[in-house]
Amino acid sequence: MKHLLTLLLFPISLCAQQQIKTKASLESVTVYNNGAQLSHIGKVNLPAGTSEIVINNISGRVNENSIQVGVSTGVTILSVQFNKDFLNTEAANPEIKRLTDSVKIISNELIKTKNAKTIEEQTLVLLDENRKSGGTNSGTNVTELIKLADYYRTKNAEVRAAIATLSLTEDKQNQKLSALQQQIAELRNNPNQQLGQLVLQLMAKENIDAQYNVTYITPNANWAASYDIKSTNISNPLGLVYKAAITQNTGLDWKKVKLALSTGNPNYNITAPILNPWFVSTSQPQIRIRGTSSFPGEQKNSLNEVLVVGYGSAKKERFTGAVSTVNNYTSVNESQLGVTFNIDIPYDVNSDNKPHTVSFKEYQVPVKYKYYAAPRLSTDAYLLADVIDWEKLNLQAGDANIIFEGTYTGKSYINPANIQDTLSLSMGKDKKIIITKEKQQDFSSTKFVGTNKKQVFTYLIKIRNTKKESIDLTLKDQYPLSTESDIEIELLEANGAEVNKDNGMLSWQLKIAPNETKIIKLSYSVKAPKNKVIAGL
Repeated sequence: MKHLLTLLLFPISLCAQQQIKTKASLESVTVYNNGAQLSHIGKVNLPAGTSEIVINNISGRVNENSIQVGVSTGVTILSVQFNKDFLNTEAANPEIKRLTDSVKIISNELIKTKNAKTIEEQTLVLLDENRKSGGTNSGTNVTELIKLADYYRTKNAEVRAAIATLSLTEDKQNQKLSALQQQIAELRNNPNQQLGQLVLQLMAKENIDAQYNVTYITPNANWAASYDIKSTNISNPLGLVYKAAITQNTGLDWKKVKLALSTGNPNYNITAPILNPWFVSTSQPQIRIRGTSSFPGEQKNSLNEVLVVGYGSAKKERFTGAVSTVNNYTSVNESQLGVTFNIDIPYDVNSDNKPHTVSFKEYQVPVKYKYYAAPRLSTDAYLLADVIDWEKLNLQAGDANIIFEGTYTGKSYINPANIQDTLSLSMGKDKKIIITKEKQQDFSSTKFVGTNKKQVFTYLIKIRNTKKESIDLTLKDQYPLSTESDIEIELLEANGAEVNKDNGMLSWQLKIAPNETKIIKLSYSVKAPKNKVIAGL
């Protein structure tokens, strides 16, 4: 019977899979605008036959369809399974281990404090008992009784002081221990710290030290571009520092990994779209009432765009990038699907869902400086830096910190989707250029002709250059446009401006010498029925 049982179990033992645990090392991460690709490597000793391999230290937030596993030659992958790992939180967050070690140290100190306090309390009890027994003994003279009382008083005070000190120490240690335990509990319950594991079924022909690699996509990471734009003066090129704010809560801290930043995105749905029939039908139109400030507001937005997104074509110049310290560690690869910046410096990015800023590219950009003013909106003159061939910088949309002549002047925003041939950056206001716009009452009038009212508006724009050098200034203003047939608007005087009749924009390209004052005269008339109130003038 014993031999029969042995024979029955023998084939089962041969077929039983061996479970082998291994820890994958995170080697590199490619971060996209939405998502990231993580690449791990590792080694494992495989016996001949079929084995179950558990790979730990994988992100807990994985697109399971994107998992790819590679193994050494001679090893066959039978299956791949992804599981959440709820037992290795401490491995995901080394801070927990550090706090746990601190808890052990404080707990040991607390035990010593409690023991010392117990000894002192027992000493106090012993003193009280000796005092009682000494007072009842016969034959004790007055001198000995006085000595005994002095000793008891002194020793009692010392012991009580020691107990008070130890009690205070015990309270502090209890508070510190409680704080550490609460911090550990919070970290263990942190949703940003969640590991995963891969369970592989592998078959090896013989015993082998196999190498493996694992790559997968996680949606819980992204990077956003930002810039530091620096200019020492208008005679030197513009310094542009390209930065990335990387945020991730993949559940796995990235420690000493090589980062790559991609302008593309992992596409989960790559099916080409199919057009279906397009049907239209009638509907009752909604009546909208035009507000009194709609027309001026539209014009305001048009003027503001110039400060943000730049303007039309200009003479092409070659872009040259200067080598800097950061550039020595960053290479740029362009493909059909985007641009990838490979950074050859190991970085740490914790899974805390907080932005971690990385500077990865620097440029010295040749620019042409000019001034811009729109006195209808602001009497300030803005220094603009025009960048040609900005497409070669591979810019992404993002905030830009402007630093001019060593002083932070403000924040701008770069949106390559709206930029044309020239990227125009506002470097700040120059108070040495004084601009005024005043209505000339002597040349402005209101006349009634039959059933109509005709109003004439005349303005003088004065620009004074108090700087020591000449300046080029782009001056923009506007005159109103009519949206109704019975309202007629005529531009009477534009002082040589370039006129866009479609949007009412007026542009002047001025060159102003030091201490020179330029005067621009603008005049237009508005003719409308006298019973109408014209809003927006």
